[in-house]
Amino acid sequence: MSSLDDWRNVATASLGLPDKRLLDVVKLVEQAPDRGRVCEVLDRIRPRLVRLRPPRALTVQRLLFRPVEDLFDPVERYRAKIGRLSRQIVQPCWTIIRALVAPPLLRRTDERLRTIDILDPNEVFATGLPLWQTAAEQLSTFLATDAGIGRCQVGTEQVTITEDVRQQLLNIAEILALATEVETVKLHLSERPIGSLSQVDIDLLSTIISRLAADSTRKVQTFVLVLLARMARPGDLLQVLADMALPCSSAEHAGLFKAVGSNALAALTYEAQDLRQQRNKVTDPISGAETAEHLVTRLMSFERTLGGLRDRTVTEQIHSARRDIGTFVLDTVVAKANQELFQTLAPPQGPATRTGPAEPTVEQVEKAEKCALSLRRCARVTEAIGLRREMEQRLAIICAELERQAHPAGAEADEPLQSRQMIRSARLIELLAGPDEAQRMLTAQLPGRNPAP
Repeated sequence: MSSLDDWRNVATASLGLPDKRLLDVVKLVEQAPDRGRVCEVLDRIRPRLVRLRPPRALTVQRLLFRPVEDLFDPVERYRAKIGRLSRQIVQPCWTIIRALVAPPLLRRTDERLRTIDILDPNEVFATGLPLWQTAAEQLSTFLATDAGIGRCQVGTEQVTITEDVRQQLLNIAEILALATEVETVKLHLSERPIGSLSQVDIDLLSTIISRLAADSTRKVQTFVLVLLARMARPGDLLQVLADMALPCSSAEHAGLFKAVGSNALAALTYEAQDLRQQRNKVTDPISGAETAEHLVTRLMSFERTLGGLRDRTVTEQIHSARRDIGTFVLDTVVAKANQELFQTLAPPQGPATRTGPAEPTVEQVEKAEKCALSLRRCARVTEAIGLRREMEQRLAIICAELERQAHPAGAEADEPLQSRQMIRSARLIELLAGPDEAQRMLTAQLPGRNPAP
């Protein structure tokens, strides 16, 4: 495949595949030489890959970017000047590193990756450390001496350097220089997203941050930005930074806290903004509800920690993120879940049968219940961001329709069928509005009778 449209068609077609087939496509795509197009395909299916967590071969290139991987954004979501990285930077950066790093080191790293257990983080760390240290030194030297703005000759290849590309390369060099600290913390803390920090975790972070601050607050900012991207509640880590006694002036400490917090909050704000704008890309209401939950958890932690700054920009960012998350939930996730719920339970079109309408299958009922659960999760999200009344109105309309459908057309003479339909509707109403509302519906529909199971 050579055209961009061909690769985009692969990505679009892959979205509807079962999990096993999707993973087969990923294996084939990763063997393609055109890494730029490969990244585009993977970006489009990445939300499903995050949930599936497929084992992936650890190449030298992937090992190189391991310390910075948490800061990568899809190309369409990337914003400059907030410490994030575009996935589009991978290819030019790798081209530069491959030309600058001595070939024997690259060969040794590749050979070692073929023999170690790539699931052992200690072995991966030991293998990657020489590469990270050398790459950081070579990339920093290249940017300081050879890399101007425009076309740059690197070995036998040329790379286009813009102001933004240069800044991203500088950020990568700074993080690779801190790879020992970043990867050490990854070894000791829980997997991403980190739910909470124990006292042992806090002690480790305090030791590393204090050591870095004695050298440069810029190093602290770089280190903390990487870790914030791994936190389920980034405000917890910011609070650790705020409470520390750093070997710098109080003004520098305050400036560091504000700079790190503002950049991380800006990234979340842009993420929420892009979600609101990509309403047609949500294919699964369950994953949409999970995304909204994670965003709100992060936003609330930022609000608790940064609210004390009384900074107008921070306040506006928080309000903007609240608004965009609310729009995404109500207009996209809730609408999609509502549509799928009733489409799943709708009787098949066709001539009436002697026994009346066909009943939904077990799989259809399970899918409808998952839609109801995603709506319930959306209710928790909207309550947290001040949209409880709007969500209650949406749920009330859905419950009223479920109650109306408790009497399927053509089922008047089939009492067991009608009772089963009522039970299905009651179960969905229970998931949406609680057991009391479900019991109210059953009592109103079947006065003085016990519904058949």
